[in-house]
Amino acid sequence: MIMVGDKSADRVPEMIDLLNRHNVSFFGGIFPEIIVGNKNRKEGYVVEKLQPVYSSLVLPYMMRFSQDREKLRGATAIVFVDGLSGRMKDLTDTVYSKLGEAVTYVGGGAGFYDMHHRPCIFDNRQLYEDALYICIVRNETHMALEHGWNKMSGPFYVKKSYDNVISQLDSYKAFDVYRHIIEDEENLTLFKEDFFIYAKDHPFGIHEEDGSLIVRDPIAVNDDDEIICVAGIPEDSEVYILKGDADTLLKSSLRITQVCRDKAPRKYLPLLFDCISRAMFLGKRFSDELDNIQANLNYGVEGALSIGEIATRSNGELVIHNKSTVLAIMRLDA
Repeated sequence: MIMVGDKSADRVPEMIDLLNRHNVSFFGGIFPEIIVGNKNRKEGYVVEKLQPVYSSLVLPYMMRFSQDREKLRGATAIVFVDGLSGRMKDLTDTVYSKLGEAVTYVGGGAGFYDMHHRPCIFDNRQLYEDALYICIVRNETHMALEHGWNKMSGPFYVKKSYDNVISQLDSYKAFDVYRHIIEDEENLTLFKEDFFIYAKDHPFGIHEEDGSLIVRDPIAVNDDDEIICVAGIPEDSEVYILKGDADTLLKSSLRITQVCRDKAPRKYLPLLFDCISRAMFLGKRFSDELDNIQANLNYGVEGALSIGEIATRSNGELVIHNKSTVLAIMRLDA
């Protein structure tokens, strides 16, 4: 398993050739930044040796899987997916249709810091876009997730959406609704060109039946005044526009670290997937988040700043999150 900081992306084709010459099987993703211990880096590699019981490239509605998934119960599925793909939900739905709640899902959306869509998933063959890679290992994993964002305005009814695009909120163009709220809140004029500068501070929250919120990151506005997000928001759902502050976000990541620490086995690998736009929002205080997480764990953290975070819901469902922190404690053999 290889996680690559996007400043090292140009070296990936050479790395693929080198590892193939040495007959090494591998998979990986290019991420905005990688995480090692309490440091985040734009350049470099995180490499971890795994013993998979199944691994495969996945395309939308195309996944070769013939095993009895019941025999995989308790296993961990590490998932790297193209985080800027409009087919992201199709890709994760393809995986879940094959594996269901039999495994614990953990992973993140790959992609580049500049948010320009290009190939970011790789294996022994090549680099891919609009693709997902899954690697299942027997190791048991405990995980926790939080985001720390709070409701600011809403709810709004998602009248029309497709792929990772919101077209209409409450029968109005999505950007018009969003712009009105943000301009009132921030006392500014919001233009398409500087959309992400302010949108990273005000994500959407999809209202769930249990009252929780799944966060969605708005990243751009298209020519039709539709809002492009990281992963989709279903039609007929209710969404809120959210706000946060550094203290509430830092407290949320500390809580999940304490939950994982209390469940940790004697020997484990901490895997962390933290949202890149969350890091942008926290700015200089993002180092506090990584310090808090690492200080409460006995082993060095490995992971990435991701464009979408993959986690398992309490009922076993695979869920795409944004602007969240996912910490997984994967048991290692003593």
